[in-house]
Amino acid sequence: MTGTETRRERQRRELVAEIVAIARRQLDEGGRAAVSWRGIAREVGMNPASLYTYFPSLDDLFTALILESYGSLATAVRPSADEPPHEGVAAYCRAYLDWALTNPSQFNLIWTDQLPGYEAPPGGPTVDAETAVIAPLVEVIGAALGTEASVEQLGSVAEETLHRYLSVWGTLHGLVALLVNHHLPFVDDPERLVVDQVVRSVDALRG
Repeated sequence: MTGTETRRERQRRELVAEIVAIARRQLDEGGRAAVSWRGIAREVGMNPASLYTYFPSLDDLFTALILESYGSLATAVRPSADEPPHEGVAAYCRAYLDWALTNPSQFNLIWTDQLPGYEAPPGGPTVDAETAVIAPLVEVIGAALGTEASVEQLGSVAEETLHRYLSVWGTLHGLVALLVNHHLPFVDDPERLVVDQVVRSVDALRG
C-alpha cells in the first residue's frame, strides 16, 4: 500500500536513529574527539565501513545531530493556535528557555562552535532548520505590534527595522545562553528575567 513503511525501511530508520543517539551521547560525554566510527559500529554491532551506507562522513552525522536538535527546539516554540497574540512573545520565551534548560548540550551544539572543523552544507538543511526556530518569534513579535511579519519579509525591510527585530532576538538568546551556561547563578527567577526583558524589547519597537 502506498505510503506504508516497509520492514526494511523501518529497520533502516531505527538504525539511523540509534547511530544518531550513540553519537550524541559520545559527543556529550567527551566532545567531538569522542565521536568515532569504530565506537559507534561496536555498539550497533556493525563493521565500521558499513556505517558509510547510512552517513557518508562524520560531518553528515554531525549535521543529523544538529538537525534533530533544531527540530526539537522548533517544535517546542511553535505557537498554539489558541494563543492570544499579546501572549505570543511571552509564550515563545518560556518555551525557548524551558527547552534550553532541559537540553543544555543540544542548545550549545546548535548555537556554539562545539565542532571545530565541521562545515554545515552551504545553504543546506541547517539553514532551514534554524529559520524554523526563529520564524515563530518574528511572527509573534509582529502580532504583538499589530502587524504581520515573517522571516522572509525581514530581508526587505529597512535596516533600522531589521536591527530592532534582531535586538529582540539578541536579548532572548543572550540571556538564555548565559543562564544555560551558569553565568547568572544569582538570578532566582530565570523565566521572569527572560520574559520581562524580551517583552520590554518588543515594547521598545513601538517607539
